[in-house]
Amino acid sequence: MEEEDNNHSNDFIIDEGFPVLNNFHYLLRKSKESQKKEKAEKDGTGDCNAEKQRHNGEMHKNTDPIPRHQFASYANALSMNFPSQRKSFLEDCATVFTARTREDSEGYSSGSTFFLPCGMKPRCALEGLAERIFKAHVDGLEWEVDEEDEAKTGEGKTDDNEKTSWKKKLLYDPERSGAEWWTLVLDTPSDNKPAKKTANGDEEDDDDEEDDEVGMHFDADYGLEEQVAGMMVHPRVATVTYLSDTGVPTLILDKKSPPMSDPERKSLNGDISKGWLSHPSFGKHVAFDGRLLHGAPGEYFPAVVKKHDGSEEPKAKKMKVDQVRNGNGDDNMALGGKRITFLVNVWLNHCPIDA
Repeated sequence: MEEEDNNHSNDFIIDEGFPVLNNFHYLLRKSKESQKKEKAEKDGTGDCNAEKQRHNGEMHKNTDPIPRHQFASYANALSMNFPSQRKSFLEDCATVFTARTREDSEGYSSGSTFFLPCGMKPRCALEGLAERIFKAHVDGLEWEVDEEDEAKTGEGKTDDNEKTSWKKKLLYDPERSGAEWWTLVLDTPSDNKPAKKTANGDEEDDDDEEDDEVGMHFDADYGLEEQVAGMMVHPRVATVTYLSDTGVPTLILDKKSPPMSDPERKSLNGDISKGWLSHPSFGKHVAFDGRLLHGAPGEYFPAVVKKHDGSEEPKAKKMKVDQVRNGNGDDNMALGGKRITFLVNVWLNHCPIDA
């Protein structure tokens, strides 16, 4: 019996940290077979190569189509041409911002995230952007039903006198897929705060302030991890869209979360040979493998101010940023000096419990 049968298509399976359906690799294989068959017919070589690969098992375990890259960056992916539009959007980001600093007694920082199912119509501008990001990253995750499948299921047929039509099927379950999103609106370091004094009257060194730092972490369904210790289930793709030109850069490291077979997390030890550093720039969008360790560690990578002539300069720990200018050069006073980001995690075949 082939694993491809849909008798258990609703089974929840974790494959290398990602939630998948038990027929996922079958659908992926059929998609690639259909593509190879179409190409072979155009070349006049038939489908012998696809059949050969199918029988020797080479196509049973395919490389997942997403994440397409470990890391990718897109400059100017988001534009807001009108100052009023930008001001309203940033104010919305501040309104829904709920993240708070982790207490010493807590394992993770507090705060809420939101979830937009992929079949749900957006109700606001923030959900609209989340939907656009989700669709951009799942684009192409579909396959066309071939005649053999249609003969078994009847899908895609019209009537006996008409040529059978093709019907596209998704490589994921739309009922359990969507965009988890949230915002971060964080203060950048400022020298306008009154200096703290020690008992003898000296100014206290407060370099331990977190300012706009985001601790290194993995994105995962932490509600599920609370129920099943050590189970780290991740989004397919994690994304950051920058809505300001200032703040601590994002650091993504080529280090995946430890599997359940490693309860002592020994796999986190050792050197990390590769990573990516992304500085904030309004409209910039970065995407990376949802299993990778990341954060914005300002202790090691101080914030950078992007000057209006396009150059950049490191910002001193206590340098004040008075304003953030919009694309037309006007001052946006409402959220000046804030590090503002819009975060979206692309989930397939699983909805995080607490979102």
